[in-house]
Amino acid sequence: MKKYILVGIDATPESRLALRWAVEAAEGRGSAVRVVRAYLDELGRWPGLGVEGYVPPPMPLDRFEAELDAAVRYARERLGYDGGSGWLAQSDPANAILIEAAGAEMVVLGTRSRTRVSAAMLGSVATSVAAKAPCPVVVVRGERRTGPVIVGTDGSAESDEAVRFAFDEADRTGLPLTVVHCWHPHEQHVASIESTHELLKGWLADSLQAYREKYPAVRVRASVIEGRPSARLVILSESASLVVVGSRGRGGVAGLLLGSVSQSLLHHADSPVAIVRRHGER
Repeated sequence: MKKYILVGIDATPESRLALRWAVEAAEGRGSAVRVVRAYLDELGRWPGLGVEGYVPPPMPLDRFEAELDAAVRYARERLGYDGGSGWLAQSDPANAILIEAAGAEMVVLGTRSRTRVSAAMLGSVATSVAAKAPCPVVVVRGERRTGPVIVGTDGSAESDEAVRFAFDEADRTGLPLTVVHCWHPHEQHVASIESTHELLKGWLADSLQAYREKYPAVRVRASVIEGRPSARLVILSESASLVVVGSRGRGGVAGLLLGSVSQSLLHHADSPVAIVRRHGER
């Protein structure tokens, strides 16, 4: 089967942005796009809902099918007939996406504006998928920009996967790449803040050398900045085309938990965010 990027859609404008982002990413990768339109059939669960005297309205299946057909048609117009396929799933959206994610190279989801209400709604799908999907998950917010790809690194195995993904994305799109290491100086540091900063700059440059050699065409800028990663990366997202971070999410029931940085970016970033888990966690 041809490699595919999986995108979840619904009736919102945000899902159309996610579809467009997924199709453009597929064009650059020579991949197909698979669209999932999931819905929960309340009528099929009644009277198990436990609300006396309440009968759920019938599901507008024709509308769901039309939304799916339009999305698949859009993918095929850009990628060819074999470049688009779809599934109308009678299932919880997160579960349906995770089922199809088993064969995907990437999952793309849309999200609403950065408000407390939308953040709560986002948590039920995007957070769950990002924590448990066997591939990178991109959560799209706003129109695609031409700013740099930004990736946060702390030297861990999780962030190494994120750096690899970010270099690949920058190489594919021709966009510049900014690699950021955030640190918070403490009074108890044995070395001075200035010398520690210089040591971190040297470490960061050394850690990127193999990637620079593998991706010679990528314009790379490495930065060591003071502050909490979640706060600084949110600020940097205001001019970014994509922000990439690793995830310390774990499998099983605990896999519903993401690291604090990835959680913060999912809810507050001003650009699309890619959550990349290391292979061992998938």
